[in-house]
Amino acid sequence: MKLQCSCGAKYSFDITADMLQNPVKFVCPACGADSSDFVNELVRQEFAAAPAAEVPPAAPSAPRLKISHAAPVAAPTEAPAENVVSKFCQKHRGVLVTENCAVCQKPICPQCMELFGYFCSPLCKGKAEAQNIAVPVYAGQKFNVEARFWRNSGLIFGTIAVLVLSALGFAGWYLWYGSIPHAAFSVRFEDKSFSGDSSLVDKNQFVFLHGGTLARYDLKTKKPVWSQDLISKTELAAAIAEENRAEDQLGGGHTVAMILEKHVRKRLEVGLSLHVAGQNIWVGRDEKLTRYDWATGNPAQTVELPAERGPLVLHETELVTEGRTSITHINLGNGEIRTERIAAPGATLLAQNGAEDTGGGLPLNPGADSGKPLDPQKVAAQAQNLKLAGQLALPALLANSQNQTRLLKELNDGKTPAAHQPKATIEEISDTTMVRGPNGDLLLSVKLLEARFVTRSAMKAAPKKSALDGEVNASRTMDIANETLNEMQRNAGGDSVTEDVSRYQVSVRKAGEPASAGWTGEVIGPAQLFPLKSGAVLTAGKGVVLLDADNKILWQASLTYTVPGKLIESDDGFSHFGDGPCVERDGVLYLFDQAVLSAFDLKTGNARWRLPSVGVVGLWFDDHGAVYVNTTSASPDDIKYSKQIDVTKTTDAIVQKIDGQSGKILWTAKPGGYISYLAGQFIYAVQSYDSGVDPDEALSDTLAGLQKPDYLRIVRLNPKNGKLLWVYEDQRCPFSLHFDRNVIELGFKKEMQVLKYLAF
Repeated sequence: MKLQCSCGAKYSFDITADMLQNPVKFVCPACGADSSDFVNELVRQEFAAAPAAEVPPAAPSAPRLKISHAAPVAAPTEAPAENVVSKFCQKHRGVLVTENCAVCQKPICPQCMELFGYFCSPLCKGKAEAQNIAVPVYAGQKFNVEARFWRNSGLIFGTIAVLVLSALGFAGWYLWYGSIPHAAFSVRFEDKSFSGDSSLVDKNQFVFLHGGTLARYDLKTKKPVWSQDLISKTELAAAIAEENRAEDQLGGGHTVAMILEKHVRKRLEVGLSLHVAGQNIWVGRDEKLTRYDWATGNPAQTVELPAERGPLVLHETELVTEGRTSITHINLGNGEIRTERIAAPGATLLAQNGAEDTGGGLPLNPGADSGKPLDPQKVAAQAQNLKLAGQLALPALLANSQNQTRLLKELNDGKTPAAHQPKATIEEISDTTMVRGPNGDLLLSVKLLEARFVTRSAMKAAPKKSALDGEVNASRTMDIANETLNEMQRNAGGDSVTEDVSRYQVSVRKAGEPASAGWTGEVIGPAQLFPLKSGAVLTAGKGVVLLDADNKILWQASLTYTVPGKLIESDDGFSHFGDGPCVERDGVLYLFDQAVLSAFDLKTGNARWRLPSVGVVGLWFDDHGAVYVNTTSASPDDIKYSKQIDVTKTTDAIVQKIDGQSGKILWTAKPGGYISYLAGQFIYAVQSYDSGVDPDEALSDTLAGLQKPDYLRIVRLNPKNGKLLWVYEDQRCPFSLHFDRNVIELGFKKEMQVLKYLAF
């Protein structure tokens, strides 16, 4: 029998029958490998394959193994012996062979193939490469498996690395750029404009009014579709000539031509108003409303507005304007006008104690501010927005204004101008007003039964020791200004407030019903009506009456303070700072007075909770039962001493998130301004300042050059915790500002801009 060791050495030996009973021991002299088990297995296979007659009897003597050793050769040329018919691999004992060597045709097993592929040894593999023998690659070869493993591992780890780097790069881009508003569209103008508006239609059509320019731009191409100049040169020249004639009649000289042209243009531009509903573009001007064609921008339709009207307010697809005797509806789709008329009103309540005028700002222009009561909030805001030089010079400027006021008073024979004399009289009232509601228009009729007014002091007593006593230095500048301003406030008669506690008979009915229908009752103080989905709220003084849909009384409640008037709405029909002071939501009536926010059960009138909060200006609601409150850091003393001036005291704007059911405060934030927009995850608080100073027209304005520059600050709040997500700032104050989720429209004096950012 012939045998080849794994080291390549070849051997031949004779076998005898006694080897079956007495196994032999075979150790390769060349490499020392013990192949005894393999040899004995070959012996057993050899005798098992032979016929029984051919098996020689076992000799009594010990088994002999005659070995013929042959040195290993580099490249065997002989074919394997024909008598080697073993099914097991010669190199890996006990492993069945599956293939033959591609060169020497020796049987090889899978373990051999893992080492050398379709070869039995490196010698055969080298011979095949030298002779260019084409041999297929064995996929299971250990080298190929490892190479494939590392190749796949490298691919996987490379992919992971690319993904991680991409994620880090995207996170950095999103953090520093993508999540921050940036200009996606901008149109700049050479001339300044101080008024205008804009509307984004179909996400990529931008319609705007900038001064006297009406235009439509495509945001994808960033090119104008059309542009119209609404104020012609002929019209501007005629208006300037008319202004000059008016100055001639007054006996004064002509204003500098450049300043006069800007003044006239500004007046004409302020008279324009933009109203957009879908592809219907309307511009209001004087007593007319003109529709401009969507495709061409040319005038397509004109409708006449009523002479007696208020501001035009957009409600879905129509404009609504309210007058004293009628409410006019203008369909923006076809221009049709519908007018609702009410009974002619009787005498109107006269203004008492400056009720129609809350007061002026810093009294630094004696000719315009002489004897005028001051608004503490306006005064404080203007003083705090002065530059340091202006704050240091403020006492001197106020003293000069006082002296000028005294001189004017002496020239006027010591009389206070009649326009500023406080009034405390009232005529008989019998008035009817129409109020729009979600379930139709309501008529509020008010009749005076007994006139009564209560006047109280709204300022602290003057200090016994003047701020001018002792050393006067820069640190006491604002104290001196406070003392001077409060003295001027007292001299102007602005140190007290007068409350109307008159008795009124009030009736509420639906429009079209007879005067005898609805609800009639007696209240103390001026009445206000706030329509709800399920009825209406009537407030008067410190009392509240809830009426159902049929104007029947459900319950009444008393408050600690009076309820403020209806919040001012913008041209798009929404309040700037939220809803209020009466809001119905999920069976709850939210109502705030001067110092308390209350939640009443709509059916029973029971107070679910009350939250002390002075200066609430509006409420916002999300879809999860939370209430967002725009309020201030003011205290009850600010109500008691509402006419006291303190330019050193800052009243911060505060935003609070409250659980609507329990009244629990979830978080409080001071973003610098009030929430102006809330939709889902998008909450924006806005703070801005407009100095109102035009360098070309500020020669006669004492504040010119002393005020801080204009600015805009938009903050996005996190609805979960109230933290700031980002802050966008601009050194300009816009005349128009609109939000639509992650899109912000801005109108500046010399630019119309659209900001966008990525949001998830």
